[in-house]
Amino acid sequence: MKRAMSLLGTAALFVSLGLVLLATVASPARAAEPIKIGAVFSSTGWAGTLGTPAKEAIQIVADDINLKGGVLGRKLEVYFEDDQSNPTNSAVAATKLIKDKNICILLGSTLTVFTMPIIPVVEREQVPLFAFGAGHDITVPLKKWVFRIPLTDYRLSPIMLKFATETLGAKKLALFHSTDGSGTMGAQGVMDSAAKFGAQVVITERFEPADLNMIPQLTKIKAANPDAIILYTSSAPAAVIAKNYQQLGMKIPVVGSHGLPTPEFLKIAGPIAEASKWAIMGMKPHYADMLSPDDPYRRNIYDPFQKVLRERFNRDITSFHANGYDAMYMVQQALQIAGTDDRAALRDAIEKVKYRGLLNALWTYSPTDHDGQSGDGIDPLMVKDGRFVPYKK
Repeated sequence: MKRAMSLLGTAALFVSLGLVLLATVASPARAAEPIKIGAVFSSTGWAGTLGTPAKEAIQIVADDINLKGGVLGRKLEVYFEDDQSNPTNSAVAATKLIKDKNICILLGSTLTVFTMPIIPVVEREQVPLFAFGAGHDITVPLKKWVFRIPLTDYRLSPIMLKFATETLGAKKLALFHSTDGSGTMGAQGVMDSAAKFGAQVVITERFEPADLNMIPQLTKIKAANPDAIILYTSSAPAAVIAKNYQQLGMKIPVVGSHGLPTPEFLKIAGPIAEASKWAIMGMKPHYADMLSPDDPYRRNIYDPFQKVLRERFNRDITSFHANGYDAMYMVQQALQIAGTDDRAALRDAIEKVKYRGLLNALWTYSPTDHDGQSGDGIDPLMVKDGRFVPYKK
């Protein structure tokens, strides 16, 4: 009996040692689990041509980071959801990624109209969001878990007004904007800042982002005879506006927001914008290939990414690619600052991020500033020979 008990004790000891060894072996395996990142973009639907580039850039950067060993000794794993250019789907997709994939941070969505429904989800679930929509509710400028990638439309307005008044000499302005958060926020910025630049808004007209005919509004603007039109919208409705503008034989100078410069706008409305010399706010990636090959930005950032993008997706860089590229490298920096993928620690770390990348804009987040960009990377562009180039009067 004593021998049996001894054997049982020995067996129990081996089992205990085995469990300890298993725990020791399993612990590094758990530590090596991938860092899970969620991304909601419009891969299909009317905004699919804008969401797809962001997705492509995120894939390329994630692969590059993983090839170099990942972050904190762990690989990045990005889970994508397509909201199909539907705001309701954006919220559903965000919830799915948070609940089913247990992501530590969310990126998206493509435009303000799709980003806004995601914000209540991440605030409720306490998941940091890098928002790709440029607009937000100006009455609530700071959301604890939300950080913006594009320059906000409100911060863009003084830049547009400065150009319109100083370069074009415009004093009487028509304000033409979409009814979504981006357009409304930009319009508010113009109204708040116009007097500081000695300008007056003589007429304001609005449109829905999906509208296919803006002739009634443009007819009223034409009758008001402003010195320039301040246009706040994205590329798809801007292309419709350009065609209507041409149909009405309009010649009034147009100053467009940073949502306009895309390949799709060039294809549909490029000749009209070129003939009428529209001024469009954009950033360095739009004309980087015109810089000297020895330019540090081109040599170290633009050209290497352009090479990979063409090899993998047969594409040229757009601002939506740049948004995805810069967002992923800021995720990397935030993870390094936090030293963990804990959501709360990651949120706190983003407030310490300082970064300049493919957009050539400086992001400086802080506890009181989640919009990041100040607008130092914005340039007035124009269309010439079917492409965007720096504006010349």
